[in-house]
Amino acid sequence: MAEKPADWAAAACLENFRQYRDLTTQEVERVRRNLNGLSDDDKASLVRKPEEQLKAMEEAVAATLSMIEKLEEVVKKEAETAERGRNAGAPVGTKPVQTLLHTFVREWSAEGAQERQSCFDRVLGALDKHLDKAGRVLIPACSLGRLALEVAGRGHSVETCEGRLLHWFGLELLRQTSSVEAFKPQPFALNTCNRLKFVDNHRVTPVPEIAIKEGQLPRARFGEFTVLYGKSKAKESFDCLLTAYALDLSPNVFRFVRTAAHILRPGGVWANFGPLAYDTDHDEAIGHGLELSWEEIKFALSHFFDIQEEEWIDALHAQNAQSLMQMQYTCIFFKATRNSAPVPMGPMATSD
Repeated sequence: MAEKPADWAAAACLENFRQYRDLTTQEVERVRRNLNGLSDDDKASLVRKPEEQLKAMEEAVAATLSMIEKLEEVVKKEAETAERGRNAGAPVGTKPVQTLLHTFVREWSAEGAQERQSCFDRVLGALDKHLDKAGRVLIPACSLGRLALEVAGRGHSVETCEGRLLHWFGLELLRQTSSVEAFKPQPFALNTCNRLKFVDNHRVTPVPEIAIKEGQLPRARFGEFTVLYGKSKAKESFDCLLTAYALDLSPNVFRFVRTAAHILRPGGVWANFGPLAYDTDHDEAIGHGLELSWEEIKFALSHFFDIQEEEWIDALHAQNAQSLMQMQYTCIFFKATRNSAPVPMGPMATSD
């Protein structure tokens, strides 16, 4: 049972970071060419001189790369042979790094508080109504662990898992961080379009905005929820399941629902918040991607759960709050109680 990524996966992360560093160099040079190519009359119309703008962008990039270097140290520490396997076959690119940086802002900065509130208020509210004393809570696809921290702060025993490589290593970085505002990235430096003010893309977003005490963040198990918890020994072992932007990350939503029913005790509660975007690449070795409608998912749920609450909410996720262009999701929140219907095990659960 995998508890952390394999060395080849860590090597893919290092390649992601290399490509992101190359992208920042290319973007700074592009802006340099564009500004220096202006006529003297055009330069006179700028709020700030080209050299001042370039300096601000270079400093913003450097601040973010400083945090990336800390992430690289964590990756190398977790997988000492990662460098030897750098071409081992995982897809790489710059988008995962940019998404990770934006997720740090969402989960661990003061700026991200408003964005995460609509989600956290509902899932934590469902938890509070269900458990009036300490219980066992599972959070699959836990991202960077902020929801887990909030749950642990209520006195519950929390278990998490995360199958996205960079998110897993990002959570490890936070677990090793205790001081407030330990990192001061400027993650929107490359976002030169859709700005209201010319300094918007250079703003600092310190993370974390609160102190993380030792042991507050559990070490997430690395892997996909249905693979890790579709085991006989996980049967009826949790009181509550919280999924935030997690349900449609599964390669097989039907299996996700059955696994949720498998791990919850009768009377246990599943609280979910998120869209049905299905925007993750799936590995067909562990299942086929299914883009299901809410009607289909709700029918699958009805076999094992009684849905008590259902609501659609417009929400943002890991967006640049000061950009003039946003991607808004319509998310489904539901609260469902586990009934007593048996879960067909089939090949889903093993005794491991």
